[in-house]
Amino acid sequence: MTAQLRPRIILVHGAWVGPWEFAPLVEILRERGWEVDALDLPSTGTTESMLQDAAAITAAIDRNDGPVVLVAHSYGGVPVTEAGDHPAVERIVYVAAFALDAGESVIASVGGALPEAWGIADGQVTMGRSRDERVDLIAADMPPGVPREASEQLADLFRPQSLASFSDEVSRVAWRVKPATYILTENDGVVAPEFQESLAVRSGAEIVRIPNGHAPFQEDPAGFADLLERVSALSSVAN
Repeated sequence: MTAQLRPRIILVHGAWVGPWEFAPLVEILRERGWEVDALDLPSTGTTESMLQDAAAITAAIDRNDGPVVLVAHSYGGVPVTEAGDHPAVERIVYVAAFALDAGESVIASVGGALPEAWGIADGQVTMGRSRDERVDLIAADMPPGVPREASEQLADLFRPQSLASFSDEVSRVAWRVKPATYILTENDGVVAPEFQESLAVRSGAEIVRIPNGHAPFQEDPAGFADLLERVSALSSVAN
C-alpha cells in the first residue's frame, strides 16, 4: 500500500477530556507516515450541543482533501455517528464508543438517567461529584499495578462536559451507510463490555476484541497504532 492511498485519520475524543488523550498515538502514527488530526470537541468545558460537535467534525473533514477514517472514542461515537455519513468517510472506527441509533441519546441509552456518580450543575456534567470520586472512577479502569497517582494526574485534566451533549438525540446514523469497525475493550471499567457488545452487534460492525481498559491508546499506544493501521488499511484496499 502506498502513502498516497492512505486515508487521513481523524480522532474524536470522549467526554470530559480532549485531544490530549490521543497524544502518544498521534506521535506514533505520524512517525509511520499517516496524516492524523485529533479534534477538540466544542461540548467539553462548555454547554455546547452534540450537534455542534458533529458540525466541528464535518468542518474537519471538509478542510482536508481525500478520504477519511473517523475514529471515535466513547462519547465521541455520538457526534461521529451524526456526521460520519460524509462522502469522504471511508470507515468509522468505534472505540468503546456510543454507536447510537436515530432518536437515541447518551442518557436514553443508559436507562434514561445519568449515573449517580456524575455531578450535574449549570448545564454541565462532571465525571464524579468530587475529585476523589473522579479519581476512583479512573482508577477502576486502570491496569493492575498502576499507582493511584496516575489516576490523580488524569483526573486533574478532566473538564466538565455539556449536559446537552448527553441529551441531544442522533438524527443521522452513519453506521447504516458506512463500513464500521467496533473495537470492544474487554476490561473496560467505564463503559461495560456487555453494553459495547449490544451496540456493536446492532450496528453490524466488524467487532475486534482487545484485553484493555477504556482508553487502549493510552494503555498500549504502539499496539493500538498497529491495530488502527490494519483497520485503516482495509479502507484503502477496499477502494
